[in-house]
Amino acid sequence: MSFCCAALLLYGCGTANPFGTVPVTGTVTLDGAPLDGVTISFRPSDDGMTAVGMTDVNGNFVLTTPGAPFGTGAVPGSFTVSFSKLEPVPVTPMGSSDTGGGMRTPVSLIPTRYNNPQTTGFDPIEVVARGRNHFEFNLESQ
Repeated sequence: MSFCCAALLLYGCGTANPFGTVPVTGTVTLDGAPLDGVTISFRPSDDGMTAVGMTDVNGNFVLTTPGAPFGTGAVPGSFTVSFSKLEPVPVTPMGSSDTGGGMRTPVSLIPTRYNNPQTTGFDPIEVVARGRNHFEFNLESQ
């Protein structure tokens, strides 16, 4: 009996993966070159939770489902994918007389068709419960 109690204390009462997510990784390139700082979104085809990630200097990403621990991936299922990388917009300090002509709209640093899952040209992605979930996306500038 004491062994079972000790095991429960070591394991803990909660679950480390409350949403049932699985690891999802991948790479994003533009015309074959790695893309840094791209936000990638996996949106569920049905009801479900979106998973997001950001590429590093080598174009690699790790997905996280908001509300779950970092890097836990996505809930298994079918997803549409979209990408965004926006030019930073300078912030005008409050009280500054230089407004720069008003608010600037951020400019996409990748072709805008990749911002919308319906226009990316990529088929839905299937995240599986068992197996490797590694995806490679080559965006094209033309």
